[in-house]
Amino acid sequence: MLVACCLISCQAKKGDNNVTLTDFTKDLISLYINDAVNVNAKNRKDEIIVTAVTDTSYYYLSVFANNCKEYKFCREDFIGKTVYLGHLVRIFGDESSMFYSVNEKIKKQERCKDNYIEYDPNIWQIVFYKDKSFNKMRTYKTIQNKDISDIQSLAEKHFTVSQTIRNEVYQSYEVENEPKFVFGEDSLRQIISSNFKKHKEGSFGKVPLVVNIVVDEKGKALFKGIVKSSNDTDLDNEAIRVTKIICQYDFIPASHRGETVKVIYPILFLRSDITP
Repeated sequence: MLVACCLISCQAKKGDNNVTLTDFTKDLISLYINDAVNVNAKNRKDEIIVTAVTDTSYYYLSVFANNCKEYKFCREDFIGKTVYLGHLVRIFGDESSMFYSVNEKIKKQERCKDNYIEYDPNIWQIVFYKDKSFNKMRTYKTIQNKDISDIQSLAEKHFTVSQTIRNEVYQSYEVENEPKFVFGEDSLRQIISSNFKKHKEGSFGKVPLVVNIVVDEKGKALFKGIVKSSNDTDLDNEAIRVTKIICQYDFIPASHRGETVKVIYPILFLRSDITP
C-alpha cells in the first residue's frame, strides 16, 4: 500500500545498510533500472522497493521503483534497507529469504498511516518453485504479455529453470490469452438464456451471480463452484445446472508463454439472461 509522502528521505546513506542482497537480486535490480521503461526512475535515483514472500508452492520476489518525493510505500512487514547503484533499496516480506540476508534486525517496525493514495508502479514479479527452479509461467513485467527473456536469462545464470510445465491452474488475469467459448460470447449468453428456468423478479436480490469452471489444455470444461451466490438456493442450483450444460461444449484453451494451460473461467449470470 502507498501513502502520502512525509518525513522521508530519498537520500541513499551508507549507514542505512542492515540487509545484504544476493548477487541475483543485485543483478535483477540492475536489469530493472536499466530497462528503457524505467529510465526516469534511474535518472531520479528513485528508491527501489523489494518484496519477498513465500507460500506453500512458490517463492515470490517483486521489485519496483518508487518516487518517494511523491509517494511513500509502507507495509507492516518492513525488513530493512541497503544501498545499491546509488539507489536506496527498502526490503519487505520474509525475514529469512533466498534473495537477501538480514545483518541486524530492526528494533521497531515503521507504523503505516491511514491516508492512502493511489499509485500504479511498474512492478516486476519473479517466481520460483519450492525446489528453487525458475517459474517462467508466473513471472511477469507489469503485465503478463511482456517479454521476460532477459529475466529468464538472468535466472538461468543463478538458478536452474524448470523445463516442464507443471500441472497448475491459473486465473484468467494471469495468462496472455484467456479461454474463449468456441462459438463466441453471444452464443454463450444465448445458451444461458434459453436453458435457464425463469424466476420471478423478486428472487434476484444480488445478481449477477458467478460460477467458476476450469477449462483445461484441450478446451474441455469442468464445473468448479459458485464464487458469488445470489443468496437464493433455487437460483444458485439453476445456475449450477446451466453451467454443467455449458461444460458439455468445447472452449478454445488459454495459452501463456507459448503453452496451453488450465485456467479458471467465470460464468456470469446476468439479470438480462435469466429474468422473464
